[in-house]
Amino acid sequence: MRRTGSRTRRAARTGRRRPVTFLVISRIPDPGISSLVTSFPDLVRVRSGESREPHVTIFGPFGLLPGSLEYSLLDHIREAGNGIAAISFRIGGPLQLRGRNGAAIALSLAPDENLVSLYHHLIEAVGPETGWCTWIDRPPGSRIFHLSLRISISRQEAPDVWKQIREQHDAAVMIREQADATGMIRDQEKRTGFHAAGCDAPLTLFRIAVLRRGTLWREFDLAQEVWLSRAEAFNPGLWSTTRREFRKREGLQRVHQMHRATAGRFVISDLHFGHTNIIRYCRRPFSSVIEMDAVLLDNWNFTVRQDDEVIYLGDLRYGRGAPPATHFLERLHGEVTSIIGNHDDPLPGAIPSVMVTHQGLPFLCIHDPGMVPEDYQGWVIHGHVHNNDLDRYPFINGETKTINVSAELVNYTPVSLDEITEFIRAIRPGEKVVTLKEARVRYAPVR
Repeated sequence: MRRTGSRTRRAARTGRRRPVTFLVISRIPDPGISSLVTSFPDLVRVRSGESREPHVTIFGPFGLLPGSLEYSLLDHIREAGNGIAAISFRIGGPLQLRGRNGAAIALSLAPDENLVSLYHHLIEAVGPETGWCTWIDRPPGSRIFHLSLRISISRQEAPDVWKQIREQHDAAVMIREQADATGMIRDQEKRTGFHAAGCDAPLTLFRIAVLRRGTLWREFDLAQEVWLSRAEAFNPGLWSTTRREFRKREGLQRVHQMHRATAGRFVISDLHFGHTNIIRYCRRPFSSVIEMDAVLLDNWNFTVRQDDEVIYLGDLRYGRGAPPATHFLERLHGEVTSIIGNHDDPLPGAIPSVMVTHQGLPFLCIHDPGMVPEDYQGWVIHGHVHNNDLDRYPFINGETKTINVSAELVNYTPVSLDEITEFIRAIRPGEKVVTLKEARVRYAPVR
């Protein structure tokens, strides 16, 4: 706990206290981000400054006008979050920021539409009730969202630190460009420069916290649409409820059968049953591997009938403690054709690839897109890359004719070839669609 200073004690005795300062943030409970923040001083050999719990500042700091009710602030945040199950960011390159207490090193964040909407709602609703606020939050708002890696770095040390960061970042960019030029799947640059361990997917955040006098006061659960007390906010067990409600609202967890009227053909890849670390690596919205496995099984069986055909494109299970693949195959509906994945144990009947024709369109189904024959010019359905390289391997890449059905991109649910075929016929030449959700919003799908 924070120690009470002499000024605070004197103010309490005399009845004079500083005006209350508020800050609206979203905490980042991501192990990869936390590890990067912790290791940052060693990466650049910085001595000065300090680290904070990973978070993104959304609004503030600010103080309310005299007579304004503090709880009205909570009402405004609830209204701003109405209809929003979560906010997300794409993590960009390093930034150098300067302040009164020295320099800060941060990662730039590109906000999604939900955060932009929430931010401007706060400017309009909270702004008129503030006695003071930082200039960047005054209408129309000019906040640059970022994730601080280190703050209050001394002005003497900052230039050398920034030089090291630029050198490491440029080296990572060069590796990425070489990977693009050679067609290799990126992974080396994840270990070079300032990348959080994990994937290239947007960072999804589920709660909005209000700090009062520098301490977490309340936290709004966007998915549940409820305010949490400080004790509830720091209760690890409640994160399971938060993530479950998010999955339900976003269509990532099916709760009842949604079978087709007639038999169909489905595809999906890289479920990774039993793989605890895949939750962290690919930022899957699950609190445990047991929870993940149960949802994956339900999503499959609530979608696929016993007489449906499923082409499974590899990596069914992974990890020393995971049951064998047959344990899961026996529980999955449908007539399953298994494509060999790079993590799969030998499985009877599994094949390296298969050609299928659906509604007149030929598809090569293979686990690793890097293994496609050079002379093949048609559409490829694949997995393997998960959400690790969304620029080159989104859900649909009309330029390279690839369709990435890794679980993270298709709502952790088998997707029908009827629907994929409709998307392909609707997209423009060279167009990219990052996820199945985006495709369904952009086009009129067949369900």
